[in-house]
Amino acid sequence: MTNAEKPLTNNPDAQKELISPHEHAILASIADGVIVSDVEGQMAWLNQAAARMLSLDPQTVTGHPIRKLFEPFPARGPSTVIETFDRLYADPYTDRQEEESDETTIAVGAQVIQTRLSPILTEAGEFLGIVAVLRDITREVEAERARSELIHDVSHELGAPLTAIKGYSEMLLRQVSGQLGEQHENFLRIIQRNADRLVALVHDLLDISRILNNQLELDMGPVQMEAVLRNAADAIQLQCNQRGLHLAVEAESNVGLVFGDKNRLAQVIVNLAQNACHRTPGGGRITLALSRTEGAVQVDVTDTGIGIPLEEQNKIFQRFYRPHVPTTPDAESTGLELPIARMLIEMHGGRIWVESEPGQGNAFSFVLPLHDVVGDVVEPAETKRTILVVEDDNDLAQLIALQLQQEGYEVLITEKGEEALRLARNRDIDLITLDIMLPDITGMDVLRRLKADSETADIPVIVVSVLQPEDSTSGSRIVDHITKPFALERLTDSVRRTLATT
Repeated sequence: MTNAEKPLTNNPDAQKELISPHEHAILASIADGVIVSDVEGQMAWLNQAAARMLSLDPQTVTGHPIRKLFEPFPARGPSTVIETFDRLYADPYTDRQEEESDETTIAVGAQVIQTRLSPILTEAGEFLGIVAVLRDITREVEAERARSELIHDVSHELGAPLTAIKGYSEMLLRQVSGQLGEQHENFLRIIQRNADRLVALVHDLLDISRILNNQLELDMGPVQMEAVLRNAADAIQLQCNQRGLHLAVEAESNVGLVFGDKNRLAQVIVNLAQNACHRTPGGGRITLALSRTEGAVQVDVTDTGIGIPLEEQNKIFQRFYRPHVPTTPDAESTGLELPIARMLIEMHGGRIWVESEPGQGNAFSFVLPLHDVVGDVVEPAETKRTILVVEDDNDLAQLIALQLQQEGYEVLITEKGEEALRLARNRDIDLITLDIMLPDITGMDVLRRLKADSETADIPVIVVSVLQPEDSTSGSRIVDHITKPFALERLTDSVRRTLATT
């Protein structure tokens, strides 16, 4: 027996209770590290692999508390090994029905060590101690990092060409509409739809890459979820209208604040609502609901869609998993919306799940812990800017909105000029992007009426159109004119510059 495999307790009888000779021989020979602590939290045993991974001399740790063993090693996740040990020792019985172990990751020099902790319970339920299993996952982490960096680089390089493809195909449709045969116009629409799918995939891949590499920074603060819910409803309303779906918002009053990133939480709700749109036939209903539950705020996104079979419910949050939905084409989903939603909610310390029965609709829900407010603390005033995108092409409108939302702005979308005027008067709009070709009135009419109304005259307007403004005075009433097609960076730069001066 090597030094690393000798019992590390002064009580041989206690050692025998924890590990039988047969188990001792097996654990001593495996590649994973194994550490066993007794009911008092003292080191009881470790194998050679564990001693090697943690660079330990068994003689120096004999009789020491096991928590001391892990103090020198920083955690690479939301919780530490020591915190998990303390929690399991305080209550080794809660939530153990599924016999899942608690997992965290630590950095040991250049190594990345995955640790899985489980309580040792007899058949009678007697608590004997804790076993920690260590696995060196350095190669897997490095490979995942390399894959994520490749995804990030490729996604970044694809952004501009995809915007050009989309812009030029849109311009062709506008300029030759009615001149081409129906088949050729359909070809152009197919190009647009698939370009949209690729653009959405690129943005989702970038989010996944940032999350997996711990590069996604959350702008955390007290959040009133009702406002987030209603802004998400505004963002999805046009898509629901086009599909003939009724969208409802049901929000309890005074549910309390959560601590989170308002923009990313809105992204979660929009992702869930878009998933509901994909799964719900025309004439159906989607409901965004907000309620207070025990110690938490709960959001439910329900629909009257076709439901999810039980065997698929465990896969629905896996990356790129897209179950067949007969009501809508599979291509409308990237297969990343739900995984991103889950990752973002877990980053906020929350939990997300789905309840569904075939033919009975779906209910996607998540809970976030209530934000503890000490004393009379008032939620900070709204600091994020709101942009109104007036665009009759829903595909392009959604693309612009997605880009602006990722820049941290709140975004409202409408395709009609009259609706744009109403929103500009009734909502706090900081900037408007305006297309000239609209289905009811022209963009120039919208611009003239905006500037003639004292309540909306000071809102900066960026014209985004293939057409030039009609009259010579329009230049003095717009801050920029961006000609389609364009790179999204061109628009976001203009927005940033304009809002920086207002």
